[in-house]
Amino acid sequence: MSDPPTPPSAPAIRFGRTEILVLEGNLLAQEVDAIVLPTNCRGALGAVGVHGVTGLRTLAGSEIEREAMALAPLELGTAVTTGSGQLASRGVQHVIHAVIRRDLGSPARPADIRRAVAASLVAADRARATSVAIGLIGDDRSASGGEADPIHALIAEETVSVLRRSSLRLAEVRIVCRFADQAVAMNTLLQALRNRAWE
Repeated sequence: MSDPPTPPSAPAIRFGRTEILVLEGNLLAQEVDAIVLPTNCRGALGAVGVHGVTGLRTLAGSEIEREAMALAPLELGTAVTTGSGQLASRGVQHVIHAVIRRDLGSPARPADIRRAVAASLVAADRARATSVAIGLIGDDRSASGGEADPIHALIAEETVSVLRRSSLRLAEVRIVCRFADQAVAMNTLLQALRNRAWE
């Protein structure tokens, strides 16, 4: 049984031809062509539960991780595309693996997260996806902190930057947050970027 669609926390914000939609919920519940998951240089997904991706191995099987590991070693700050395993039954055709950690358990550096966000959006476009969902990769907190996190600003800024400088065919980018206050903060960040920098 699939999760019900997650309502957006605010209306979509348009950046050129692409709309960015912020939602609270499970990344795997999104009706998109591609999802972005964090990985390490070995292609291992690690403890995916902390990223708000509930039930990944049950829903997708382990083949997507095996497929990414077969491409290792992977370079930090890059992204690789694999099939979606059993997620195809939900409409997801591609999994984009954002390489943000050297090893399991090692911290993600902001520069690697920034580069991996950009690489993931480009990879989704190359896979001919028109919609992609990305979580707050690099934020491993198991509870909401109640405040904006620098990683969230980094993800918002890099997403907007890629849309400004590239001719991507993406119609929709969904940023999926685990907690309501994260979604509110992300919407605020994106609206400020829209008002300040997009012409």
